[in-house]
Amino acid sequence: MKNDEEIVNIGFFKKVWYSITKFEKYPEMATEGFGRAFKYLIILSAFVTICMTIGSTVSMRNLVFQLADYIQNNIPEFTYEDGNIQMNLSEPIFIENVPYDGVDRIIINPLLENNEEKALFQEQNDKNGITIYFFKNQIVIRTKTDEIEANVSPYTYQDFIRSYVGEDIKTFNKAQLIEFMRGSEMNSFYLNYFVSAFLSFLIAEILVMAVNALEIAIFGWLTTVITRIKIRFVAIYNMAVYALTLPTILNMIYIIINLFITFTITYFQVAYITIAYIYLATVIFLLKDDLIKRMQEVEKIKKEQEKVRQEIKNQENEDEPTVEPRNPVDDEKKKDDNKEKPDGKETNGSEA
Repeated sequence: MKNDEEIVNIGFFKKVWYSITKFEKYPEMATEGFGRAFKYLIILSAFVTICMTIGSTVSMRNLVFQLADYIQNNIPEFTYEDGNIQMNLSEPIFIENVPYDGVDRIIINPLLENNEEKALFQEQNDKNGITIYFFKNQIVIRTKTDEIEANVSPYTYQDFIRSYVGEDIKTFNKAQLIEFMRGSEMNSFYLNYFVSAFLSFLIAEILVMAVNALEIAIFGWLTTVITRIKIRFVAIYNMAVYALTLPTILNMIYIIINLFITFTITYFQVAYITIAYIYLATVIFLLKDDLIKRMQEVEKIKKEQEKVRQEIKNQENEDEPTVEPRNPVDDEKKKDDNKEKPDGKETNGSEA
């Protein structure tokens, strides 16, 4: 009962420490069950997601500043009023080198208002990838891939501004837009982005870690087959979850470093899985050694018990009374004497 209470009271951070430094604690943590192991996986995923979301938010902030610089240097003067963009252009502006991985091209054409004209213009300039069109009264996000019909998502400027800024801005010009993008007014946008990104990243990270744990558990099960040790698969999966602790922490450090220095570790995912499997395999081999030691102890106990039983048996044989074997000649002699002396009395050779 004491051991059960100790297992139940293992906190998250103590589990993190045990998962990295104490292989002998894995079986104890695994006995807590699948529910607690999966809860540990979710919390671990949340820490990774926080690092990922911070990195993504910082990247988004840098992108907004880069976009403000681009607008200042490359976009002519414009004004926004009553849901329409007014810009002094004689022909559309095509921006191919967009400093954002999620967008391939930006096309600015406030000369068109009719929906049919805008649809024809999109078809004429249709290319694979994601293209954002800025028309006079709306924004259109068009996604095109090979042999698949383009997906078109139109937004009014009011809806677009309200969804990203959180308020309805009636009028602004180029200078005001640049100042807004660089100012504290964008904090609400960054906060909304952080929350939405965290939720989406968290779900994805939980699924990824759960699949990784399953992959490692399968390798662990194959190891138990080779070593001929019987462990339930759910227990192997639980230990695989804890084996992901160190690789996950290394992944968090990798994400944080990339906030300041951009670099790529080519085979990081392979190393991620390998480290976790090494941890799990080490635990399995320790369990195998422990099982062998226990079997040896059992055999030793059996031998001691057999030795004790033999000593008890020998002692019992020594305590039994010894009976001298009867001599048949003596028995016959006694019978003859009894016949000669029927009264059983001794005589001195004379009669009374």
